[in-house]
Order: sequence, then structure tokens, then C-alpha cells
Amino acid sequence: MVKVKLKSGHEIYLDGQLVPVLDTLVYNLPNDWDFVILITGDRMVRTGKSVCAMSICAYLADKLGTKYDTDNVFFDSQSMMDAAQKLPKNSVIQYDEAREGLAAIKTMKTVQQDLIDFFNECGQLNHIFVLVMPDFFSMKEEIAVGRSEMLINVYRKNVKVMRRMYKEDLERPVIRFDRGFFELFNRTKKKTLYDISRATRKKSYQLIKANINGRFTNYYPLDREIYISKKKAALARFAERKDKEKEVETNEFRNKWISFMMKDHTAKQTQEEMSKWSKPLGERRIQEISLENKRNERSNAQLPIIT
Repeated sequence: MVKVKLKSGHEIYLDGQLVPVLDTLVYNLPNDWDFVILITGDRMVRTGKSVCAMSICAYLADKLGTKYDTDNVFFDSQSMMDAAQKLPKNSVIQYDEAREGLAAIKTMKTVQQDLIDFFNECGQLNHIFVLVMPDFFSMKEEIAVGRSEMLINVYRKNVKVMRRMYKEDLERPVIRFDRGFFELFNRTKKKTLYDISRATRKKSYQLIKANINGRFTNYYPLDREIYISKKKAALARFAERKDKEKEVETNEFRNKWISFMMKDHTAKQTQEEMSKWSKPLGERRIQEISLENKRNERSNAQLPIIT
């Protein structure tokens, strides 16, 4: 491990094999390049991928002479894309998709497509983006292969140890989970990894040998309390947004159900009976929804057919 004293006063430790890789990005960035680094967590959570990303970002920003603090860390794609256009050139931006990755697959695809469109247009900004993603194998090929420079997969090691537990003198065999390990795949290796995974339908980072196997430390080069507070706020906003999306989906299903029931002339359900099944709706609201559905159907029927 190499100790690096940052201009901010923080001291970080980086794997000696990783430093030249990061220096290469710093060297080339002024020549009108921009780079994307992917960091994943071995298809697991709590492996330390965000902490690993912080040390990498802090080192890059220090060598580029740009600011890196909690204002450079984002937990939703839209905020990150908006800020990237305002930050000075050669900024280092950390995006943690773990929050949005909890969403449905459809939402993940939308977020990734937005990122692809953004990266296709933002090259002139000359930034370095460090994307903390849940899983390399669920990513679109345009980011996983085409747009990213390298993949860093963070994983844990399982170590067999004997430990005294439960206030007993007897030692028990247990497995200790150790964080702080990573494997790095360069552009060529990660392409091969992605292609083999698609061909074999296996999702494993062990399908090929990584370029580098190294270590990282559990150190926050940012204000830890502010970072955690910002992440909690992002999680709260995400939960609120998902509740609203669920409510919209429920209302859409309810309206379609009412429309279906109103069309079923053989059914014995009256509007009064339907209101009992669709509480807290009343008869009047059911009539309004039914009329609205009919207007929408007439409007759609009048649309021209494009061939």
C-alpha cells in the first residue's frame, strides 16, 4: 500500500498497482479525453464499493487540482448530470447507483439509457466519472463495454478462524468476512468478461483473470457525517418517489377495472356494488372515471393510423 497525503490534509492509502493506472488517466485527461470508471460489489451489498470509490476520486481530484467533497457525490442520475454541466473541467464525479438500483428492472434500464445519452454528449466536459453500480452484468453494453475505461470489482474474503463465543471457553470454527479487496479489469479484459458472460449465461467475475488484484482501506476522505446524511436523504426521497409511482399504478389499474366492469352488461354488479369493492370511491366518482375512460377511448379511436 502507498500512503498519499492529499492537499486537503487527508492521508489515504492506495494499492501500489492501482496508482499507475490512475496516473495514466490524469496524464491523458487534458488531451480532450473524459473517462468512466465502473465500481461494482461482486453482486453483493456492503462490500465497501462506495468507500473504495471515495479514495480513488480523492486521489484523482488531488492530482488534477480540482475540488472533491460531498458536493461531488450523487445518488440520483439526474442530479449528477445537471451538476456535471456546471462543474469546472477535469472534475471528478462519483455517482452511486445503489439507490436507483433497488428500483424495478424497467427503471434501471431507463436510468442507464439516460446515462448513455448523457455520456455521448458530455465528452467536451473532460470529467472523470466514477460510477458505483450494483452489478456489471446487468448493465447495458454501451456503458459496460463501450463507454467505460475500466472495471473495479470489490469483494469480500471468507477466512476460517477459531473464536470463543457466548462466554464459553470452547473455541468454535466460524467464517470471518473481510472487506478491502478488489480486482481490476482493463478495457480489453472487461469486454472479454462481458462477452463470455453473455455467451455462457454465467454471471461471475471469475470467468477470466483480472489484470490486478489489490487491497483498499476503509477510510473516508470526505466528511463522513455529511456523506451519510446526504445518502439517507436520497434514500428517503427515493422511497417517497416509489410510493407515488405505486399509487399511480394502483389508480391506473383501478380505472381499467372500473371501465371493464361497466362494459360487462351481463354482470350483476351495479355502480353501488362496485363502490363497495373500490372503497373509498363512491358511486359518483365511479361514474366520473367511467366517463373519463370513454372519452379517452373515443379520442384514441380518432387518431390517424400511421403505416
